[in-house]
Amino acid sequence: MKIDHIGYAVKNIDKARKSMEALGYVFEKTVDDIDRNIFIAFGEIDGYRVELVAPKNLSGGGTPVDGVLGKIGPTPYHICYRCHDLDATCRELVSQGYVICDEKHSAVAFDDRSVCFLIHPFMGMIELLEE
Repeated sequence: MKIDHIGYAVKNIDKARKSMEALGYVFEKTVDDIDRNIFIAFGEIDGYRVELVAPKNLSGGGTPVDGVLGKIGPTPYHICYRCHDLDATCRELVSQGYVICDEKHSAVAFDDRSVCFLIHPFMGMIELLEE
């Protein structure tokens, strides 16, 4: 597996993006993920990619980052790894104590490639992205 990006939960996609751009990150176009009620923006600096994930409105609405933002505030919250066989990698990680917390699904931010989120009690959350 190879790291694809670090995911950041943020409250406001535009303000977070401007703050990261001031550090030198260059961003792709913001993605409107209608199914998950979030905005996503990928930025890169020196080969290091980040993903900003923001709810469309802060009044709540069942987004994947509501809990993180409500408990901690803006913060990195997952590492995404690219893998060749998502199903096999998930099985291997589950055998190592990871629990699937968001089943395999297509992701609009990745041109509908499959992703899956897992969590480990000592490692936190990871995302798998099928190459």
